[in-house]
Amino acid sequence: MINKQLLDYVQKSLEDGHPIEQISPALMGQGWNQDDIKEAAMKATEAIARKKSIPMPPPAPPQKSEWNIEVKNLSASQVLLYLGGLIVVLAGVIYIGINWSEWGSGARIAAIFLPMLICYVVGMPMWFSGDHKKQGIAFLVVGSLLFPFFLSVTFKELGIFVQPYNDQFSLAVSALSLLLYVISSFIFRYPAWAFLYDIAGLFTYYFFLKVIGVESIFMKPVMAWLFLILGTAYLLFSGLYERMKQDEAGRYSYAIGAIVIALSFVRLFMETFNNDANLSWLLLIFGIAYFALGMFYEKNGRTKYTQAPYVIGVGIVFFSLLRLGFDGTLLKNFTSDTVVYNQDIVGWSNVIIGIAYLLMAYVIGKLKDFQFEEASKLKDFFDIVAPLWILGALFYLGTGGQKPVYETLLLISSLGFIFGSIPKLSKHYLLFGTVFLIIYIFDIGAEYFQNQVGWPITLFVAGLLSMGIGVAIERVRRKYFAVQS
Repeated sequence: MINKQLLDYVQKSLEDGHPIEQISPALMGQGWNQDDIKEAAMKATEAIARKKSIPMPPPAPPQKSEWNIEVKNLSASQVLLYLGGLIVVLAGVIYIGINWSEWGSGARIAAIFLPMLICYVVGMPMWFSGDHKKQGIAFLVVGSLLFPFFLSVTFKELGIFVQPYNDQFSLAVSALSLLLYVISSFIFRYPAWAFLYDIAGLFTYYFFLKVIGVESIFMKPVMAWLFLILGTAYLLFSGLYERMKQDEAGRYSYAIGAIVIALSFVRLFMETFNNDANLSWLLLIFGIAYFALGMFYEKNGRTKYTQAPYVIGVGIVFFSLLRLGFDGTLLKNFTSDTVVYNQDIVGWSNVIIGIAYLLMAYVIGKLKDFQFEEASKLKDFFDIVAPLWILGALFYLGTGGQKPVYETLLLISSLGFIFGSIPKLSKHYLLFGTVFLIIYIFDIGAEYFQNQVGWPITLFVAGLLSMGIGVAIERVRRKYFAVQS
C-alpha cells in the first residue's frame, strides 16, 4: 500500500529527471511492492502534470510606505538632521541638569517649553509645505517627546497637585500626552504617533486603575487581568489598522499588545505558584482561546498576524500544564489524599499531561489538511514535549526503591516510542525512546545489583546492549528517515 513517503520520493525523483526504470529497482531493493511502485509512479506523474498546467502567478511588487527610510537612500542632509537633533536634545538635557537647582520656577518651565515650542514652530511649516515632510516630522516628534516633561515640570512648579508625582499627577500627564498624540496622528498622519499614543495609552490606563483603587478593592492579580484585556484589544486593533491601510500602526499595536499579554500572563503564573494553583485551569482555557484566535487570523488570510496568538497560546498551555503537574494539582482535586506531597499523584499527573501533549500533536498535525499551515508548524514542539513528559514521569514514579510495575512501564513505553517512530516518521520519538531505554538499563542495574558481583556484569551487558541498540537505531534512521530528509 502506497503512503505519502513513497509518493513524495517517486515524485521528487521524476522531477529530478530519473526515469521510473531507474527508480523502481532501488525501491524494490528496500522492500517495496512492484504494484505499489507503479501506482505511486502513476499518481506522481499526474501530480507533476497538474503542477505544470497551472501558470505561476507573477510576483507582486514590494509594498513600500512613503515613510520607510532605507540606509542606502539616506541623504547627507537627513543624516545631519537626525544627528543634529540628537546632539541638541543631549546638550539641552545636560545644560538643564547643571543649572536646574539654581533656577526659579519660571526659568525651569521655560527651559522645557522653549525647546518644545521651537520644534513645533520649525517642524509644522516644513510639514505643511510638502517638500520637507521627513525633516519636519523629526522636529515634531522631538517636540512631542518633550511634552510630558513640560507638563511634569509645570504641574510641579505651579503646585497644581498637592503631592507631585503621585498617581493623580501621573494620570494627568499621561492622559494629556495621550490626547496630544492622538490629535497629532490625525493632523500629521505619520506612523510614529501610533507608537506614541499606544505607549501613552498604557500609562494612562495603569494610572487610572491606580487612582480608582482597583488593587485595594479587588484581589492583587486583578491588575494583570485588566492589562490582559488591554493587550488583547491592542492585538485585535492590528486588524482594524490594516483595513484602514495603516500597516505600520498595525504592527506597533500588534507588537505592544503581544508584549503586554505576555507580561500579564507572567504575573498570573506567579500567582498560581504563590497562592492559587487552581488558577492554572482558567489560564489553560485562555491558552486555547489565543490559539483559536491565531487560527481565525490564518483562516481569514492574515498570516502575518498569526504568530503571536499561536506562540502565546502554546506558551500558556505549556506553563498551565507545567503548574498542574508541578505538585500534582491535576489529580489532587479528584482524590481524598490530604498529604501535601504525594509522589504517585505528581507522577501520574505528569503522565496524563504527556498523553495530552500526544493528542495535541496529533490534532495540530491534522490542521495542515485544513489549510492551517502556520498552526501545523507547532506540531514539532508537542512531538518533543510529549515523549519527554511521559517517559520522564514514568522514570520519576520508579525512583525511590525497587518498583517493578513502574520500571516495566518505563521499559514498555521506551520501546513503544522507538518502534512508534517508524510509522510516525518521528525522530523525536526515536531519540527520547532510546535515551530513556538506556537510562532504564543502567537504573535497573544500579537498583538490583549494586555492591554485588552482578553489578560489573550488568554494566558489561548494558554496554553491549547500548551498542547494539545504537546500531539498530542507526539502521532504522537510515531506512525510514534518510529518504524523508
